[in-house]
Amino acid sequence: QMQLIIFYKILLVIASYLLGAVPTGYLIYKLKKGGDIRNEGSGNVGGTNVTRTAGAFAGVLTIVLDALKGFIPVLALYFLFPKDLLLLVFVGVAVVLGHDFSVYLKFKGGKGISTSFGVIIGLSSFPFTDIPVWLRILPIFIVFFSWAIVFLATRIVSLGSLVGAGVSPLAFYFTKHSLQAVIIGIFIFVLTLIAHRDNIKRLIRKEEKKLKRKGT
Repeated sequence: QMQLIIFYKILLVIASYLLGAVPTGYLIYKLKKGGDIRNEGSGNVGGTNVTRTAGAFAGVLTIVLDALKGFIPVLALYFLFPKDLLLLVFVGVAVVLGHDFSVYLKFKGGKGISTSFGVIIGLSSFPFTDIPVWLRILPIFIVFFSWAIVFLATRIVSLGSLVGAGVSPLAFYFTKHSLQAVIIGIFIFVLTLIAHRDNIKRLIRKEEKKLKRKGT
């Protein structure tokens, strides 16, 4: 019985990675334009590049589906193993790793922001720890508004993403979430730094592109 439970837990981690690895932006661009998004714009398969190269609707759809990729494994874990917070760490990290290093794209992928935010929504939606609902859901708003304020002030998506990811472990800590949630937040920040290493170099050189408003 115990061996079977361990097998199911391992299966959940693997399934989380494989779901995270589904290249949503690549598939949406392929359906709309017929080409390979990796040859267009920044070459990234995330929502920002899809927005630039295939339009706002395709970009928003990519972001929403990428966020769902992060939310669904946390949802599954809550209903299957709600008390196993160590497994929660593995599942939360695996799904973001899948997006960043997709097995379907030769271990390359997106920047992981939407998928990470989906994980954050999942962690904040379900009572893994015994804290009031208003406090539990607060990290969603803290992370989103941190991203939004920086993005609206600078029009630089990557800078907003780095700030939002950096805030996430602090948001979990100060809202009295579990240590495991804080650890996931730290992993999200580290993976964001790795995925944005080229953006960080361009930010330092003040060469990072801004997402222009329509008509500008």
